[in-house]
Amino acid sequence: MKRVLCSLLLCLLITGIGFTVMAQTGTDSILTTKGAVTLITSGAPISTFQIGDGKNTDYDYRIVDGNMVFLRPVTATPRPTNLIVREGENIHYMIIAFRDKVDLARLKYTLSGKVRTTGAITTPEAAPQEPRAGKGERLSDDLANLPEESGVSLISVDTVTVGKIADDFGHDHKVNHQYEVKVDGVSVGYAQAMTLNKLNYFSFRIRNKGREPFEIVKASLLHKEKKDTSLLHTMPILYRRGPSVIAPKEEVSEVYVVPSKQFRKDDEVIVVLQTTEGKQQLVLYIPVTVLPKYMLAKQ
Repeated sequence: MKRVLCSLLLCLLITGIGFTVMAQTGTDSILTTKGAVTLITSGAPISTFQIGDGKNTDYDYRIVDGNMVFLRPVTATPRPTNLIVREGENIHYMIIAFRDKVDLARLKYTLSGKVRTTGAITTPEAAPQEPRAGKGERLSDDLANLPEESGVSLISVDTVTVGKIADDFGHDHKVNHQYEVKVDGVSVGYAQAMTLNKLNYFSFRIRNKGREPFEIVKASLLHKEKKDTSLLHTMPILYRRGPSVIAPKEEVSEVYVVPSKQFRKDDEVIVVLQTTEGKQQLVLYIPVTVLPKYMLAKQ
C-alpha cells in the first residue's frame, strides 16, 4: 500500500513539474531598450493593457487606433514585470524585459489571437471585469473601433491653396532642438505650427546623416490628452508637403495639415514616421505648450 501511495505521489509531482515547465516556456518576453519604442499590434481591439499591478512607473505606453501599442521605458533601469493584454476574445500573458542593446527586429510584436503566435499564452476570454479608475485598462468601444484616420473622406481641402501655404510655411524655420529625436542617424525636430482657415499646420525638419536613404512609408499625427493618457487620437492628415524619401546627408521640411482643434495645456502632439521594415520608426513627443497660445483652449 505504501509503495502504491509513493508511486502516486511521485507521478503527481512529475506531472506538476511538467505543467510548470510548459507554463514557463509558453511565456513570451517583450523586449524594450533605451531610446526606442517597442511596437505591439493585434488583430482585434485591445480592451486591457496592464503592466504589473497597474501601478508600474518603469514603462509608459500609448494605445493607437485600438490595436497598436507604443511601449517605452521611462527609467534608466526598469525592472522586469508581467504584462496582461486582452484583445478581442483572447488574453495574453507576457513578461516585459529591458536590454541595453536589442536588434530592432525584436522590438516588434504581433498578437493575432492564435495560440502561441508570439509564444505568448492565449486563453479564452475571461468574464468582463470593471476597470480600476484612472488606469486606462478599457477603451471606449467607439474609439477602439474607429478606422485609421477616420473622417478624411468627409473633409475636402483646396489642395492648390493649401499646398502653397504649406510650401511657404515649411521654409526657413529653425528646429527647436529641445524637441528633436534621432534614431540611426536620422532626426526629426519640431519647427513650428499654426492655425489658418480651420486647419492646423505642423512643420518638422528631417535630417538624414546616415549612409542610406530614409523612406517615410507612413506618417501619423496623434493627440494625447492628459485626461486619458492610455488613449491616443489620430489627427487625419489632409495634406502633406515634403518628399517621401530623404537622401543621405539631406535635410528637408515636412508639413502636415490636419483639421483644426484646440488643445489643453498638458496635452501632447506626437508625430510617428514609419519607415521600411527592419528599421526603427521615429516617434517625437511635443508638449502643446510650445505651440502658439491661440491653439490652446482657455482654461
